[in-house]
Amino acid sequence: MNPTSTGRVAVVTGAAGSIGSAIAAHLAADGARVVLTDRDGAGAERRAAAIRDAGGDAVAAVCDQTDPGEVDRLFGEVVGDQLDICVANAGYGRAGSVLNQDLREWQRHVDVNLTGTFLVCRAAARTMAAHGRGGSIVINASTAAVRPCTLFAAYAASKAGADMFARCLADELGPLGIRVNTICPGVIQTGMTGPILGADGGRAQAVLEAETPLGRVGDPEDVAEAVAFLVGDGARFITGASILIDGGQTLRGYPRWFVNDDPATPDPQWRIISDPPAPGRAFTALGRTTSASTSRTPESSTP
Repeated sequence: MNPTSTGRVAVVTGAAGSIGSAIAAHLAADGARVVLTDRDGAGAERRAAAIRDAGGDAVAAVCDQTDPGEVDRLFGEVVGDQLDICVANAGYGRAGSVLNQDLREWQRHVDVNLTGTFLVCRAAARTMAAHGRGGSIVINASTAAVRPCTLFAAYAASKAGADMFARCLADELGPLGIRVNTICPGVIQTGMTGPILGADGGRAQAVLEAETPLGRVGDPEDVAEAVAFLVGDGARFITGASILIDGGQTLRGYPRWFVNDDPATPDPQWRIISDPPAPGRAFTALGRTTSASTSRTPESSTP
């Protein structure tokens, strides 16, 4: 438990998901009053109810962070004039070759991961600046912000933008006593990464773990622990930092992830290969390659 969070108010976006809910639960266990926000209002409420059942203080609110009006309503009506912690965790990721990715898909990544992060952090910073007590903002940027991520160019570019935005914000808000840092999780075991890690009969996870110095993929609680530290008084002299939470995965580089593009397959299938495809053959299926011009791009949270 981090007693320095007792009595503080925290907002966590994307809180219906595995990582966001773990962060919210950890902050609540540390004594914070937590507002869990997500586009999935029912999911956020389930997570908030679980926190309350465990003795924590939590409320849920529906918010699409790409909508300026919804963000303003969240901070104006739900959060109010007290805010000590903001965790901009919500994000969007979808695999796709640049060769066939349309502008709408690119824009969706920018809207959620960059513009949405800006809107949330701006609202949080305004609230913190108004009450004059300082605060802490943490942005979930992913290891994709600091290294190339095959077939996730839009995701990586938008996350890299969020990482640099955090550094600029840390510089600007420091004199107001507001600290801003980013976390960069590697592959974390969540519902979204499950299909990837389970590919090839579990071989994908085995290969990744073998290539990770600490010998395993991450758990949402690993991320929550790091966030709890960053928002606590123990990190009072840390701002503008990007914290890797990846077990050392980026030290060795990730295996290449490729997606099965067979239209007859109802669910995307993933595998690991060691060599890039030939030009124009951007996706490798289980046992065959397909043209990039016909490939689909299933959603994923791979970093």
